[in-house]
Amino acid sequence: MRSPCDPLCPNRWTLALAAAAALVLGCTPTEPAREASSPESATGATEDGGEVSDEPVRIKGLVPRLLVHRQRNGRVEQLQDGDVAQAGDLIQMSYVAAGNRNGVIVSLDGRGVVTLHHPLAPDDAPTLVARGEHALDHAYELDDARSYERFVLVTAGDEALSPLVVIEAARRLAQRGTAARHSPLPLPQRWRQVSITLRKAPEQPL
Repeated sequence: MRSPCDPLCPNRWTLALAAAAALVLGCTPTEPAREASSPESATGATEDGGEVSDEPVRIKGLVPRLLVHRQRNGRVEQLQDGDVAQAGDLIQMSYVAAGNRNGVIVSLDGRGVVTLHHPLAPDDAPTLVARGEHALDHAYELDDARSYERFVLVTAGDEALSPLVVIEAARRLAQRGTAARHSPLPLPQRWRQVSITLRKAPEQPL
């Protein structure tokens, strides 16, 4: 177990079992679900109605997507960029890689803390499931960090991608105050970035 002060450890989350994550989305973590819409995926996407090749290349007409679902009071809902969340919300992340083989998911919060979500460790291979929607193997409970929680998916096609490079870029951005809510991570422009920022509300009393 990592030290509670290790910013790479999801110490501000309560780790749930993969089975719990499956219940959040109503499918197993590796089962492709229907592709849901998101604000980030709408821009630049084209639909030509053509058949998609099974070859391991970027899927024409699709862009990478990051999706966030919340389970609260027995209900599951998809959250959009700018939605309000609060401490205690159980969060499940999933992605659509759109043919990209490599990608990293990190989050930044109002305290300036950066957490790595995919892969689970910085020295693990950042391999993505290239086709369909894929849920991460874990769900997380938000803590009481104020202001915001931002999730970022960085994809690099077939290019080698080091999680440590993405983590360091997120750390630099996290020190820029309000810019960390919306500015892209300082990474090569050829790498695509998709993000969802949740506004944090105070925890409601029981």
